[in-house]
Amino acid sequence: MVVGWVRALAEKDEETTFLCLETGFDGRTAEAVRVALGEQGERAPTVTALDDPMPVTAVLNQVRKKVPRLLVTGPFELPPVNDNEQTTDALVQASPCQAFAPLYGEKAASEVKRILFVVTPEAHDRSALRLVDTLRQRLHAHVTIGAVEDETGAKAGRAGANWIRTMLHDATLDQELFESKVVVDRLKHRGIVELFDGHDLVVIGASAASHVRPLKQSLRDATVAIVKRDPPLRLRAMADWVPRINPADHADLRVSLRLGSSWGPDFVVMLGLASAIASLGLLQNSPAVVIGSMLLAPLMTPMIGLGLALGQADRQLARQCGKSIVLGFLLTLAVSYLIGLITPAGETLSEEVLARGGPNVLDLLIAVFAAAAATFAMARPNIAGAIAGVAIATALVPPVCSVGISLAHGAALNAFGAAALFFTNLVAIIVMSSFTFSVLGITAARALPRRRRTAQVVRVTLVVLLLVLAGPLSTALLAQLEEGKNVPAAHPVTRAVYRALFARVAQDEGVEIMLVARPRGQNKVLIHIASHDSLPRSYAKDLTKIVRDKMDDPELTVSVVAVRGWWRSDSGSQ
Repeated sequence: MVVGWVRALAEKDEETTFLCLETGFDGRTAEAVRVALGEQGERAPTVTALDDPMPVTAVLNQVRKKVPRLLVTGPFELPPVNDNEQTTDALVQASPCQAFAPLYGEKAASEVKRILFVVTPEAHDRSALRLVDTLRQRLHAHVTIGAVEDETGAKAGRAGANWIRTMLHDATLDQELFESKVVVDRLKHRGIVELFDGHDLVVIGASAASHVRPLKQSLRDATVAIVKRDPPLRLRAMADWVPRINPADHADLRVSLRLGSSWGPDFVVMLGLASAIASLGLLQNSPAVVIGSMLLAPLMTPMIGLGLALGQADRQLARQCGKSIVLGFLLTLAVSYLIGLITPAGETLSEEVLARGGPNVLDLLIAVFAAAAATFAMARPNIAGAIAGVAIATALVPPVCSVGISLAHGAALNAFGAAALFFTNLVAIIVMSSFTFSVLGITAARALPRRRRTAQVVRVTLVVLLLVLAGPLSTALLAQLEEGKNVPAAHPVTRAVYRALFARVAQDEGVEIMLVARPRGQNKVLIHIASHDSLPRSYAKDLTKIVRDKMDDPELTVSVVAVRGWWRSDSGSQ
């Protein structure tokens, strides 16, 4: 029986090894396997006899040596050894590879014409579905995918039906090839009996084996088998927890990226408005407004599109996305520069503008992970809503707006830092989106060899550039940690307030303003003055009135501190 299942599940020309438990090495089990195989010569499978008091451990050792794709084992239950179970369950659960194990039943693989696959849903369902599809094709069997739902009411059974559709969609399998059936019952084993309907083989994930064990009598002579997936950390397990992109989703993705990356009225209007909102939010020092601009800006779409173009060696898409990125950068820069010129500002740039002028390696890592998340979400329609969060995490328009505003106010160093932040995000998004698409199964197999080589050279170049950027960005992080976070303790007041205060103080000889600022997180103005002689209390009232009048707030708190004994030493004085 086990030989039949191995033949049904093994790939063509795949090497197979049979491990036969022998008692006293009488050779009967190994000989029975050879007879069942009926194969001789060099292509005959390897048949190895095992005589070990702990057969589960012995089999696991052999499996670890050979690293097979699939372990097929028959049902067995031997006496425990030193409290170690010697059963099918113990072997399957400890298996370092995917496993298929019939628990009971008399139907051999050659007799199977109808298969019932019961989804739970659990971690092993995707592996089980792949094996069931293999049996469907090789045995020409009819497959029913069933689910047992415990919900009641008008929507009962909908969750199970949605899960079945999602599994088939992720596995890129045609739903018309499978029959779907959902039963509503609070008891799983009773629902499985209702789903059964005379099938020859019942397959279920290993974690739900307890639901079918009590059904030996109810399922008559049908064979019941459990399937365990590859361990999560194995490379082959990626198909279970990182599903391949469905061809239909791939086609929709290409269309959406082409449309979203096209330099046209929609792109220009949305990016221009987002740039204006971001610039005003930066000048106003409003994180909420800046976040809103991130959600509006379409600049990330052509960057992800460029990653797809590299993954598929699609020159036309690469040109289209590259054009949109360059022109989008220039448009954002022009809008922010113009707004920076016509909008008055304080003596220093706002905190939001300054915050984007000092990128470090943490910004690089944020861009890397956010790009992978955005790419994965765009390729998976059921989680596309996460893209908004990714757009917030990876700021693209605000750094460019910071460049324009900084240039408009003559802060070239901050402009350079903000430009470096945008360039870092750009490279990280392109690289990570390209590799994420590769993980999802998108390749350049159909492209011309010359284009594949060009795309590969560009990808390697970008990876090297990313590693080169990581060096100075790491140094910048260490320097920022050494100096402390660059967050101002106070904000400047308007120029009108400055001019009025300095005009008043200039009337008195020996008096000078040391500080005028708005303390961070407080609705007040702080003024420090120094003088040679004592100043009357009325002086503070005069300054308070000036500030309240200029800021049009009669209730504003103004704190004036006067320091006597003022003296001054300018740099370079003798």
